[in-house]
Amino acid sequence: MAKPSIEFYNAAVDAVQSGDLPLALKSVEVSLTESPDDAQTWQLYAVILNALGQTEKAEKALVKVKEFGLSKIDELLMKAADAAGQGKMGIAITHYEDALEIDQTRAEIYTSYALALMEEKYADDALEAASKAVELAPDDPFAQYTKGRILRLSGKNEESLEALTAATELDPNLVLAAYERGMILAEIGRLDKALQCFEKVLIDHPEDSNAADAKAFILQKIEEGQQNG
Repeated sequence: MAKPSIEFYNAAVDAVQSGDLPLALKSVEVSLTESPDDAQTWQLYAVILNALGQTEKAEKALVKVKEFGLSKIDELLMKAADAAGQGKMGIAITHYEDALEIDQTRAEIYTSYALALMEEKYADDALEAASKAVELAPDDPFAQYTKGRILRLSGKNEESLEALTAATELDPNLVLAAYERGMILAEIGRLDKALQCFEKVLIDHPEDSNAADAKAFILQKIEEGQQNG
């Protein structure tokens, strides 16, 4: 089985877990353009299509899954993604743990597991899983992003900034990391650097209203600082 496009595949899983199905669909479709013969990605595509009510397309995607084959671990990962998409994080976590019983060498299992754990407020366990992902794949930008996100949500801004900076250096086009990094920089008062992050997000995703609002807020703060300076 071909290796899926990890960045976009993991971005799709993350979006499913956060309930952003349109983003999940967009990400998995990009992954499929890079790895069109990967059963794991087709299975995730089917999960997302079903969640969006596009059952006819989902059935066609499942035909592709059967055509290319799927390992036991990947079946568990797809069940986990499906459960997460329905908000059943406890079930998703169980599937990830079952997958890790079989193979503890795949960083992408740990990243998804970490994000699911964080959703269930198991912050310490989530950080441990994310750190393991980085240990296994230090050059994987999504692993660094996952660790940075969990650290940010845990209030550990400086450590989070280090991981998110590593993620953006490894992949300047990883929008999720740029967004999270911008959030932290804004929180700690480094407004010029934060502005650069959100401008980067808007170049790639001009329709992102959250990034646009963040940029407007930062520009206002910069202007206020200049007026008071």
